[in-house]
Amino acid sequence: MELEKRKRGRPQKEQGRLEFWRFVRGAMAMHGYDQARERGEKHSVAVREAVDFVKHCHPGMSISEAEVRRTLAASRPRDSKTILRFERKNLTEDDIKKHRSIREQIASLQEEKGLKSGVPPNSDPRDGAVFTIRIGTRPNYPRHNRKNPKE
Repeated sequence: MELEKRKRGRPQKEQGRLEFWRFVRGAMAMHGYDQARERGEKHSVAVREAVDFVKHCHPGMSISEAEVRRTLAASRPRDSKTILRFERKNLTEDDIKKHRSIREQIASLQEEKGLKSGVPPNSDPRDGAVFTIRIGTRPNYPRHNRKNPKE
């Protein structure tokens, strides 16, 4: 009986796979960044506000300005025309009831079929807000202090 040697060090992550909490953190950061840019803030201020937005929504979640910049660079390349847009939507009481009903139906079906849960834990909209994902065009934020071209 031969024992397999385990590799030393930290196990490598699968290429191209993103953990769910990192995806959620990136979605919140991009939403906070977009809100700030739509108000006319500069890039550096918008990055700071994105960090503040994530920390306000989830105080225990770690994020830095560098991580927001990395997320923006990875999800919104300069040559890309379309991007994922994340928008926070406040739910009504009826929407929350529908959401819970669907979650209960999924859970009962999974128990019946013996399937693994695909719905992440703690995804119940307790505060009445959810993030919606849509595909949209990459926004163009022109410089406000640009010199006027000579005519």
